[in-house]
Amino acid sequence: MQRNYSLLRSRKNISIMLALVTSVVFVIGCAKEKGTQLGVPIPEQAAEVELASVIEKPADYNGKTIVMKGIISGQCASLCEFFFKDGVHKATTFPQGYKFPKLTKGKPVTVYAQVTAGEGQVVFSALGVKVE
Repeated sequence: MQRNYSLLRSRKNISIMLALVTSVVFVIGCAKEKGTQLGVPIPEQAAEVELASVIEKPADYNGKTIVMKGIISGQCASLCEFFFKDGVHKATTFPQGYKFPKLTKGKPVTVYAQVTAGEGQVVFSALGVKVE
């Protein structure tokens, strides 16, 4: 009887471990493939623009929607904005119609934004954001 109980207990432990490993692999696999999508989906056909181009000629982009790729270089403490970096250029990005969660510094990010160019200032209103 002792032998059967021991065998049953080890099978139960193996089943629990297998379920745990499967769950972890599933969660990690899903997180890597999808990333985090915030706001509206980023249009696949939209042309990508470098931040440097917008900074050099902001009037050319005023009122337009653009897609930029870069990294998250930081975020304000109240999570109301994040700091987008593309090469040596940085820009503050504000959410449009949703709230940012806590974002991880250094993560690759794609931003679909409305550009508003004013007197010596460019505002990026993020319609959609995808964090890799």
